[in-house]
Amino acid sequence: MPTPREAGRRSWRPAAVLITLAALSPLPALIQPASAAPAPATALAVAAPAVAQRAATDWATLAWGDNTYGQTTIPAAALQGASAIAAGDFHSLAVKDGAVTAWGSNLYHQTDVPATLNSHVTAVSGGYLHSLAIKNGQVIAWGSDRYDSTAVPATAQTGVDAVAAGQFFSLALKHGQVLAWGDNRYGQTQTPQETHTGITAIAAGAYHALALTDDGKVIAWGDNRKKQTDVITPVKNGTATAIAAGKDFSVAVVGGRVYAWGTAMTNQAVPTTAQSRVVAVAAGYDRIVALRDNGQAIEWKANTTALTTLPTNAATKVQAIAAGGYHSLALRGDPTPQP
Repeated sequence: MPTPREAGRRSWRPAAVLITLAALSPLPALIQPASAAPAPATALAVAAPAVAQRAATDWATLAWGDNTYGQTTIPAAALQGASAIAAGDFHSLAVKDGAVTAWGSNLYHQTDVPATLNSHVTAVSGGYLHSLAIKNGQVIAWGSDRYDSTAVPATAQTGVDAVAAGQFFSLALKHGQVLAWGDNRYGQTQTPQETHTGITAIAAGAYHALALTDDGKVIAWGDNRKKQTDVITPVKNGTATAIAAGKDFSVAVVGGRVYAWGTAMTNQAVPTTAQSRVVAVAAGYDRIVALRDNGQAIEWKANTTALTTLPTNAATKVQAIAAGGYHSLALRGDPTPQP
């Protein structure tokens, strides 16, 4: 996640970890033919070079929410020691000792991890029906290739720092520049000129995308039918430190406070506990997850202020969060010592 910019003292701060997330469609959509129009996926990825140098952690992987396809049934290989997590629509991913583990729905082979991803992986992202990983700076994609979402271009095969998987499109961050490929029906892979340099984070929604500049500006493009790319005034006028893209809404953190806009977000409803000290956010089909600077994860339904009941151990020492459509993941443990 970007280094928090908001002022004020902190007694606790999560370590820099790559966070990825994805939102999903209603359950029936997943079992429809690929020609059906499913609801979207989202993903957030943040450039975090420190991940590449980190060995296995002693962090525990947490999961809660919908488990229809086993997406919250964490396999033994990912229960302890993961350094990165990602939540796709109905599947989940983790990186441990540089190797990828995936579980949950495999309808389009999105959890059939390529054999080459058994070492040197630094980042993962889960989309609607496909998955992405970075190995030695190269993006590797698998799962559904609808709209060429897994057809990685030559420019994304070296030097990539972060990835974000949307519904049928993909994003990558390379030396501060946003790369995009796949579905472009709403212009979501036509990256604006201002995303070609100085970008520190990317997020992919169903048909829209977000980027965060090194000076805290949020850039949004693609589908705007729900006003999800109309960046609201408090975000425009502030310095954002984190972003996330939900199904057809967008989220940003400014001054430690969560802001949201897009579908069902006319009031930008945010619970009191998400109005200060937030350092990271994740967004799913209809939910927002936030991480506070004291290691507490909180979650609520979009456009409400009622908090979801999370596992007890998600209230302390959380280092990273990820949101799927109806499920969420977290990494919990003591902060990694800083150099």
